[in-house]
Amino acid sequence: MTAIGATSTQAATWFGHGRRAYAAALVLGTAWLVAFPLYTHDLYWQGVLFLCFLFAIMASGWNIISGFAGYISLGQSAFMGLGAYTTALLALHLNVTPWAMIPLGGVLAALVAAVLGVVIMRTRGHAFVIITIAFLLILQLATLNWTSFTGGSNGLTLPITTYPRDWQYAPFYYVLLGVLGLQIVMSWWIRRTKFGMGLIAIREDEDKAGAVGINTSVYKVLAFVASAVLIGVAGGVYAYYVTFVDYRGMYNIQNSVLVVLAALLGGRGTVLGPVLGGFAVQIIKEEANVHFGTTQMNLVVYGLVMAAVVLFLPRGIVPSVARWARERADRAAGSIVSGAIDLRPASAP
Repeated sequence: MTAIGATSTQAATWFGHGRRAYAAALVLGTAWLVAFPLYTHDLYWQGVLFLCFLFAIMASGWNIISGFAGYISLGQSAFMGLGAYTTALLALHLNVTPWAMIPLGGVLAALVAAVLGVVIMRTRGHAFVIITIAFLLILQLATLNWTSFTGGSNGLTLPITTYPRDWQYAPFYYVLLGVLGLQIVMSWWIRRTKFGMGLIAIREDEDKAGAVGINTSVYKVLAFVASAVLIGVAGGVYAYYVTFVDYRGMYNIQNSVLVVLAALLGGRGTVLGPVLGGFAVQIIKEEANVHFGTTQMNLVVYGLVMAAVVLFLPRGIVPSVARWARERADRAAGSIVSGAIDLRPASAP
C-alpha cells in the first residue's frame, strides 16, 4: 500500500469515528428529549422545548424550498397561521376536539402552497422574496377584517385542556416532537432522492437544470408544498397549546425572519442544521425576553446574532463542524502530503 493510500485510509477511519460519535450524540439527544417530561414536571422548560420544536420544524420546512431549491421565502409564518386558524375554526364550528382538526391544518397549508406556488414560482430572486412577504401581509389583513369568520382583532379562543397540572404540556410536547421527527425524516428523504438532487441543481443553475431534463416548475411547486405541510400541522398544535389564535401572533413576520436566521445559523442546505438552529434561536429569544422583556433590544440581539453568523459562520454550524472534523482527521492521519490533491466531495450531515 502506498503512503498516500495508507494515510487516506487512516483519515477515513478518523472521519468514520467522528460520524459514529455524531450519530451517538443524536441518539442520546433524542432519548433525552423523549424522557424529559417523564423525569421532571418543569413546565417552564417543557414550554421552552415545545417552542424549540416549533422553530425547528419551521426552519427545516423553510430549508426545503430555500436551502435545497434556493428560493428564499420570508412568508413561512403564513402556513403556521393557516394551520392554526384551520384547526381553531373547524374545532369551534364543528364542536369537536382540536386534536382531530390538526391534520387538516397541514392539508390546507399544502393546498394553498400548491396554488400559490403555481403562480409565484414563475418569479425568481428578489421578486419571489417580495411576493412571499406580500402573501403573509395579505393574510394578516384578511384575517383582521373578516371579523364574522375569524374574529378579527379579538381572535379565537379554544377550550382549555383538562389534563392534570403536572402533565398539561406533555401531550403537546410529544405531538410536536413527533411532527419534528416526521419533518426531519422528510428532509432526509428529499435530500437523498432524485427529487432532492433536482432541487439542488435548480439552486445551482436553474437554466442548466431545465436543459438537462429537470421539470423545474413541477419540482419547485412540490418543494413549496413540502416546505408548508408540516408547518401547517405544527401551527394547529401551537394554536391548541396557547388556546388563543389571533392575526398578530400567527402571521408574525418576525417569526419568518427568525426562521431564516435559524436555518443560516445551523447550516442552510443540510438536514439537521436548521433543526439545531431552531433550538438555538428559540433559546436566544427566550434569554432576550428574560433580560430585555418586549423592548426593541430583542431586535438588536437578533441583529447581532445574524451579523455574527454572516461574519464568522457563513456556512452555518453543521457544515463548519463537518469541515473542521474532516480537516482534523486529515491532519491527525498525516494525509496532507505535498503535491497531493484531495478529490473527495465535501459533505455535511
